[in-house]
Amino acid sequence: MDSTDIDLFALRSFCALIDERGVSRAASLLGVGQSRMSRQLAQLRTYFADPLLVWAGGSMVPTPRALALKDEIRQVVETMERLSSPQQAFDPALTETTVVLVATGYTEHIFLADVIKAIATRAPKTRVKIRLPDRLQDVNALGRGEVDFLVGWTTSPPPILRSRLLFEDQLVCIARAAHPRLRDDTLSYEKYIELAHIQYDIPGKTTTERLLQEHLSRNGHQQNIKYHVENPTTVAYTVANSDVIATVPKKFAARCVKQYALKMFDLPFSLPPMQDRAYWHECMHSDARNQWFRKLLAQVAKAS
Repeated sequence: MDSTDIDLFALRSFCALIDERGVSRAASLLGVGQSRMSRQLAQLRTYFADPLLVWAGGSMVPTPRALALKDEIRQVVETMERLSSPQQAFDPALTETTVVLVATGYTEHIFLADVIKAIATRAPKTRVKIRLPDRLQDVNALGRGEVDFLVGWTTSPPPILRSRLLFEDQLVCIARAAHPRLRDDTLSYEKYIELAHIQYDIPGKTTTERLLQEHLSRNGHQQNIKYHVENPTTVAYTVANSDVIATVPKKFAARCVKQYALKMFDLPFSLPPMQDRAYWHECMHSDARNQWFRKLLAQVAKAS
């Protein structure tokens, strides 16, 4: 009997034979015929080069070799049964886990804060970690299991990623309500190019920033960026208290207008709508935890 011939049933048979100390009782325990169990015992004897069970005084007694193997084989059987059993359903109310998301500060503010609120109610033992995008590393991090989801917009995702649309948005411009150059409530292309901007920066360019810069550069222009900041709420505060303007997602702008004395303007040119999606790696598509969380993302997006 080669090492490749031993299987889970053979190891189960070993355990049953040692526990029951008899072929017929072991066969009954496993629900097979006595002849099959006799053949199984013969194969086990050959495999382990030992009688394993011998007759003594009208009953079968395990050999020292069998007794030495018993605990190890039982552990192997338990491990193999656990590995071969169907995937357990993810119970969000009981499972302790950490979900790692990649998103910009804008997305965190307008969407993921509501996701955290939902998690606090539905999955109280779940921790959430949100980190800024890193275009060069994020896809590899998904494949390694270091990141669970990318949440945002990309126009050319790699084929190894799956995605689900969460919501659409568009870029707009915000300025303080008393901006001296915008009292007529119009934002022309010339004003947009001339006025100083504040920009929220992350490592590498976002899709929106790249598309915006490509559009302006085709006409030989670029934004007049005066301030670069690392917090999106700093953008709104600075715009409300100075004469700089900012290009931001409309959902973010709508919240800022309620908090500060700001005006919202349509951009004086056209850009494609932003498709904010959840992206996950193909290898995680069938994972129960991943399935539950992306369903939660969709539910929060629909309600917001």
